[in-house]
Amino acid sequence: MKHPITLRFIEIFIAAAETGNMSKAARKLGISQAAISQNIRQVEQALDTDLFDRSTRPFRLTTAGNVLQARAYHLLGIANETWGTIRELGNSSLLELRLAAMNSLAGPLLPDLFEQSRSNMWQDSFSMRSGLSFDQNEALLNHEVDAVMTSDPMEGVAGLDRRALLKETFLVAGPASMTTPPDDLERLAEELPFLRYNAHNMMGRTVDQHLRRLRIDVPRRAEFDSSWSIGEMIRAGKGWAIMTPLCLLEAHLRPQDVSVHAFPHVELSRTIWLVTRQGELGHIPDELMALSQEILARRRDQEIAAFGDLARSAFHVLDDPTAPLQ
Repeated sequence: MKHPITLRFIEIFIAAAETGNMSKAARKLGISQAAISQNIRQVEQALDTDLFDRSTRPFRLTTAGNVLQARAYHLLGIANETWGTIRELGNSSLLELRLAAMNSLAGPLLPDLFEQSRSNMWQDSFSMRSGLSFDQNEALLNHEVDAVMTSDPMEGVAGLDRRALLKETFLVAGPASMTTPPDDLERLAEELPFLRYNAHNMMGRTVDQHLRRLRIDVPRRAEFDSSWSIGEMIRAGKGWAIMTPLCLLEAHLRPQDVSVHAFPHVELSRTIWLVTRQGELGHIPDELMALSQEILARRRDQEIAAFGDLARSAFHVLDDPTAPLQ
């Protein structure tokens, strides 16, 4: 008979016990509420006992639930420690490292990271994937990847290590003919369309929230899901956008295609993080950070600097990988 209490169930049980709410536990783990409820019900049925008293809000642990909670943290700690020890194998090379990165890092970082990793710590197997931060974060929580580089550090999720990799300041990018720095975005939008990232993209949500805070009302005339699409519109002289230095590279824009200006209102920035599960990779995250920072510093001093001093100064490779959340 398959044992009903698995490590995944223990993670789910701990989240539900800590939050006292299935919905909050689901958000914490990045899975559906139905999956939380189903896992708990299956174990309760197998044990023929309730782990939670659902007659109260927030619900409470039963006697059996308290016994399980007392042992659950210990079991999870042993599992994480064992996993980390096996993966590290006495400081030998990692058999496989599965890395996911947000789209805007794919071009500037991943090719050089792959090439240099061949002579560093991941000689056996190094797999990479890129995509939206939300998708990559979910892959980490589901143990589909070992590390993610993301603009969402998942602050509310327990059991993760977070290292600040870089910080970018948002800029205004317009056609090459837009030589005068804008001082009013609403007036600029009347002269030339604002090219937005759509709401499915974290860039779009971040910029929209900032504009709302500043009470800047810019018409929603053109929305796109990628920097490349926005870059093509800028290259054709059809509008302007709010972008970061990495997005300029992701858009495949050349310095002669675009004019780059400071954001004319309260500054907006984003931090990109290396996030891993605690206790699994040993020294690997620190080595991955150092190698990534070296590559990104070269990108800043070469490709990003080609867009001018403003773009270069908006791109900060962070020296302290253990800096606290901002």
